[in-house]
Amino acid sequence: MSHAGPRSTLLDALPWLDYAFQPAGQPVPTDAAYGQQRHSAQVVLATQNLPPKSCESDGVIGENQLPVAVYTADCLPVLFADTQQHQVAAVHAGLKGTLSGILNSAIDALLARGARTETLHVAIGPAIGPCCYELGKDLVSQMQQRADLPALQWASEQPHNSAAIRPQARAHHQGVWFDLPHLARGLLLQRGIPAEQIEVLNVCTYCMAESGSSYRYNTHFDSGYQSRFSWIRRRD
Repeated sequence: MSHAGPRSTLLDALPWLDYAFQPAGQPVPTDAAYGQQRHSAQVVLATQNLPPKSCESDGVIGENQLPVAVYTADCLPVLFADTQQHQVAAVHAGLKGTLSGILNSAIDALLARGARTETLHVAIGPAIGPCCYELGKDLVSQMQQRADLPALQWASEQPHNSAAIRPQARAHHQGVWFDLPHLARGLLLQRGIPAEQIEVLNVCTYCMAESGSSYRYNTHFDSGYQSRFSWIRRRD
């Protein structure tokens, strides 16, 4: 993987913005706004988180040309771009935050500021993949009982990831292998965002990304990990 981190074809096609899914440990742009992340459904405006971590939030909506950022290890970094009003947002969506409604909160905030669901473009960045994300069966059963969630994707047999650059996670508690990016994508589709305007980068932080990317890998191997920042800003 390049020093610059993976790119989104979807976001690269929008000339009015800059963004990055940065490798672990790289510093965020100096003027970036980001929150004190708590796996919540709280979304705020950029100026409410300047200086960074001024308040608790897991999503930040851009104002003017300020970059907005999130930091992740295995959770989903989700970048939104609205081609209607040239709005941007960065969201931290782990399983807990996703189930709490962080993606819906971000969409609601963007719509309230003039976006339309059909003008939203969303890139879901590097996060722990279904190849390495083991969850307890009870948790999946609880999710299946929720009428507000889309169809879940999981496997009892661990999927093989042919793109892995280090060993995949080993089973620790006879659970299932859960696809978190698929859940996020399903929630975005449920809200009416067109399928062709949602991109999942499919880089597993556990077995495919640079070292230091994965909190879970660190708990298994004590390898150390560093926050990975993902950010986005409008240029115009």
